[in-house]
Amino acid sequence: MIRKIGKHVFGVANIGVPLVLFATMSGGAHAFTAPATGDLGYDIYNIVVNKGVKGPMGFVAGVAAFLFGVSRLFSNVMIGIPTIVAAVCLIKADTILQTFGMVV
Repeated sequence: MIRKIGKHVFGVANIGVPLVLFATMSGGAHAFTAPATGDLGYDIYNIVVNKGVKGPMGFVAGVAAFLFGVSRLFSNVMIGIPTIVAAVCLIKADTILQTFGMVV
């Protein structure tokens, strides 16, 4: 009995201790801000995010994925629900990107 408890405690310590150390050593979270005109990555950000994800291609892809997820919801729930969640994330990707904190 004691050996089983000892093995369980050491297994939790192998995961928990590095996780606690990483959490205490890391700094605060910083949100991503869109680059201004003339910045280093503005052209790439403009093409991918503004014209792609937030543009008509991203909207059509999000609606198509949502409709595919709804059609799969009735036959296979395990494919339908993640597809619907991914479609909503695609439609709101710019908002999620700007509000998602990144530990630096």
